[in-house]
Amino acid sequence: MSTAAGVRQHSARDLQAYGRRYGIDYRVPALASREEEPVVRGEVRELSLGQGMELVASDVEVLHRYDSHSHAPSPLSIVVMLEGCADVSLEGRTLTLTPGMALSLRLDARHGLRATQPAGQRLRALTLSLSETRLAELGPAQPGHDGSRMHAWRPPISLLQGLEQALTTPLPAPAQRLLFEGLGLQLVAFGLPQDTLDDANASRLPPREQRRLERVRAALEDDPAAEHSLSALAELAAMSPASLRRKFRAAFGVSVFDYLRDCRLGLAHDYLSRGFSVQQAAHFCGYRHASNFATAFRRRYGVAPSSLTKTS
Repeated sequence: MSTAAGVRQHSARDLQAYGRRYGIDYRVPALASREEEPVVRGEVRELSLGQGMELVASDVEVLHRYDSHSHAPSPLSIVVMLEGCADVSLEGRTLTLTPGMALSLRLDARHGLRATQPAGQRLRALTLSLSETRLAELGPAQPGHDGSRMHAWRPPISLLQGLEQALTTPLPAPAQRLLFEGLGLQLVAFGLPQDTLDDANASRLPPREQRRLERVRAALEDDPAAEHSLSALAELAAMSPASLRRKFRAAFGVSVFDYLRDCRLGLAHDYLSRGFSVQQAAHFCGYRHASNFATAFRRRYGVAPSSLTKTS
């Protein structure tokens, strides 16, 4: 097992070198002409598990927002978000990865995954990649699923706890390899079958229903501070509340009100970055109690909202 580790600062130039190895284009909007300035600070570990399995574990503080675009084909990759958040999009479908979520991906050479990591957060994530040969050894090929696909899901709590423990428990290299390989196989077991099912269901949404769901998503994004009710949103989508719940998750990989929460916290992050107080940001984004807001903010971004006001 090979490991590249160490707490250090990673510049835009470092990200580009990393991207050349993994087929990812990186862009740091705020540092267009300053390639040596740090973008993230922390530890990135690259673990070769053998038999066509690779794992990258990141634990970094995001100093500047950065965007990425994966353009290398991948038969299966699974991203697990342990702390922080990232906005991802693939072929017009967009969702936000938050702590405790996983994303199963199949990427072809034409359509790559785009992601944005906001600044001012601690980002802890795992990415497991399997080769075509290794994937074929684990199970039969799934027919009729050419092209790029993504499916958001939630690993069992026990599996998330196992990943956390593996990252923090010092073990000899051979034992650590076996531990991560076993956890990786569990991720595949939970991520692969449901991925196929969910993508098939999502692809069957008629264009008219997809447009109605987009109206709901736009309403949440345009005014996240409003007191949105499921019944009113269902009326906007011309669906029953139960249909809206099911179809919104199938289309966007997250529930209606989890999406609303993410919109509110994103708005609050903007207010805090502009110098508003925690109480003001909580009020402006629709939270009645600053304590509830602070808890939700920390869960999403990995830092207390007050830490942004101190650095603004």
